[in-house]
Amino acid sequence: MLVAEQNRLGSVWKSFQKRISDHVEWVEWLEQDLKSLDDEIDDFSRSSPLWKQREELLRSVPFVGRITASTLLGELPEWGQYDRKKIAALVGVAPFNNDSGRSFR
Repeated sequence: MLVAEQNRLGSVWKSFQKRISDHVEWVEWLEQDLKSLDDEIDDFSRSSPLWKQREELLRSVPFVGRITASTLLGELPEWGQYDRKKIAALVGVAPFNNDSGRSFR
């Protein structure tokens, strides 16, 4: 988005350049804030030996990177404490019957 707005700056009327410049500054601030939050999450994960161990284990799985591991640890702190069936039920991906009503025979 930032690159698109910067490219647009040279091709718009002067009256729109101020608005686009403001938008570019906002996007740059947002990117800096996001970087700061990422650093805080990384620092938190590294500060706890248990979380660090869990993150390393998650990241040992192919295609699981920093963002996925951090998200799983943040959204599912129970991970590693229960077996896969209980975690699947907790997350909501376990196949449970959702029958309603009474059965008549």
